[in-house]
Amino acid sequence: MLLVTAEEMRELDRATIESGYVSGLELMERAGSGVSEAVERRYGSLLGLRVLVLCGSGNNGGDGFVAARHLKARGAEVHVGLAGEPERVRGDARHQLEALEGAGLAATPAADEPALERLVRSRDQWDFALDALLGTGARGVPEGAIAAAVQALRDLDDAGTQVVAVDLPTGVNADTGEIARRAVRADLTVTFGAPKRGHYLYPGRAFVGELEVIDIGLLGPPDDTRTHRVELATASEMAELVPRRDPRAHKGSTGRVLIAGASPGLTGAVTLAARAATRSGAGYVQAAIPASLNEVLEVKLTEEMTVPCPETPSRTLALAAFDELLERAAQVDVWALGTGLSRDRESAELVRRIAVEARCPLVIDADGLNAFEGHGEALARIAAERVLTPHLGEMARLTGLSTRELEAGRIDCTRSWAQSWGSVVVLKGAPTVTASPDGRATVNPTGNPGMATAGMGDVLTGVIAALIGQGLGVYDAARLGAYLHGLAGDQAAARLGQHGLGASDAIEALPGAFLSLVRLRDETLEKRGAGRRA
Repeated sequence: MLLVTAEEMRELDRATIESGYVSGLELMERAGSGVSEAVERRYGSLLGLRVLVLCGSGNNGGDGFVAARHLKARGAEVHVGLAGEPERVRGDARHQLEALEGAGLAATPAADEPALERLVRSRDQWDFALDALLGTGARGVPEGAIAAAVQALRDLDDAGTQVVAVDLPTGVNADTGEIARRAVRADLTVTFGAPKRGHYLYPGRAFVGELEVIDIGLLGPPDDTRTHRVELATASEMAELVPRRDPRAHKGSTGRVLIAGASPGLTGAVTLAARAATRSGAGYVQAAIPASLNEVLEVKLTEEMTVPCPETPSRTLALAAFDELLERAAQVDVWALGTGLSRDRESAELVRRIAVEARCPLVIDADGLNAFEGHGEALARIAAERVLTPHLGEMARLTGLSTRELEAGRIDCTRSWAQSWGSVVVLKGAPTVTASPDGRATVNPTGNPGMATAGMGDVLTGVIAALIGQGLGVYDAARLGAYLHGLAGDQAAARLGQHGLGASDAIEALPGAFLSLVRLRDETLEKRGAGRRA
């Protein structure tokens, strides 16, 4: 599913209207009626419920006029406030304002705070309040009557009114998710055609509530932009990527994974990555580790094999392990570097040398990434296909940018550096963004705050490595891995709660996460088959 900016949304609207496929007036009608349908679908019958609709003078207000008319037709007691001067309502919005009046509803002018207060206090309680003030086209901070309306909606929210945002909560930036000093807090946001970046980027995401996307019949993007679009990962799309098992499969054909890392105090990182790879379907998983830690890892790992390697005096992987590791790598499908490696200088040099010589796909994480601090340009010289999985701190060390700059440009920064490094980059966080060197990017909606715990990143490394080992391309493996990792965390949290959720809990939930997508894929195929037979 497309995840668009405000400008991209305007282009889709314009292209649809200019094609003659549908008029702007009809798009507005579909949007407003879709809001009323979404409210009834989510909350039940609206008969007799009191609804306040606060509209601006632009097209978002026009959507609100339509929604108000349809809500009235569904039996609600509807009152409409216009936060602006009536004469400023033009174009399609003016037509819908007149249609509203033709349906027996007057838009009460509320261009100043006293008028707005009188309207809000005309009922002792409102069941619903609709925010149709600005929408995705808004720029800058809400001011004047709009700012007063935002505050009124916040007060109504505090009083228990269900707040529904039309397209986007006012005060939330559609592109960045940044919020104004005062922004509407919605319980439900109904958007049109495609979700916007601001719906999923924090802090705006926290103001959106539940999000419902309404299909209003927009034309898709031109074919020549498809490889440069940003997508939101959806369950149905991710289900199509889950590897299918050949009935003749054996352990050597379902993914041979080598994980290199570990150091004193960090044996858990390799353990988690290796176990996650196995629980994600890899058939043969090996952990290459410092020799003196072998007995510890033999106890921690059961299904996975250990490979004792030469070590430094600080008991980390040594340069002397180089030849043996490359020999092992020639026999596997994918190699994960860095989990629990430590910041030892010799181990860091080993990673940089390995990365240059390796020919199988690489997943580089944690201290594997830290090994390239001050050597970021070397990432572009790696010949093998690769996935980099930094969190914000690691990304800052690699790029020289601050974590604040990276967070503010979470999507575009990830895309830019993926292209600069010629690597698939998975910038972990809320939300995780996966970008390809060719410009594609996927924003991941799964996961929860309970996953903010040590070891979760190691689990993700194992999941992605396992998917590459099972034959997925590095970009698809990375974005599906992020989705499954978050889904496993969500399923574990649903069973255990978020407090105390551990990385091992996510690992144990991985088979269930895979099963959810496989079942969805099977159900979709069955429905398609039934449709063809009919």
